[in-house]
Amino acid sequence: MANRITIENPAALTDYLDRLETVASEEVLRQAAVAGARVIHAEVKLRAPVGNAYERKGTKHVPGTLKRSVLIAYDDEESVAGQLAIYLVTWSKDAFYGRFVEFGTSRAAAKPFLRPGYDAKKQQAAEAVIEVIQKKAEEAARGK
Repeated sequence: MANRITIENPAALTDYLDRLETVASEEVLRQAAVAGARVIHAEVKLRAPVGNAYERKGTKHVPGTLKRSVLIAYDDEESVAGQLAIYLVTWSKDAFYGRFVEFGTSRAAAKPFLRPGYDAKKQQAAEAVIEVIQKKAEEAARGK
């Protein structure tokens, strides 16, 4: 025999379920993804190597371009609206040589900073994502 459930205030239940739906919205999804990306971004930026100042063809080159060029970018091609938001921690075109630093070349040894930064902070990034989602769920439960 099946148990019976009686709903005494169906309007309140419907309202609560509608508020919970906002937790799964694209806006919250993006906020959570960015929170995780920020954790990794900070670590990668910290680990990015800084070379020495030099002058070439009369132009002075200031060290730290790679470090300053580390950024968070939304991956529009891989993301799925309302379901999957992908953010990348990468470098801007100003530091195109970042891949040579990360992976090395035939003449220069690799000085990885991107992957080690990710490996070091992936758990904290996951926790940051969960924290945003939990906060939004608690707000929904309180009616905000």
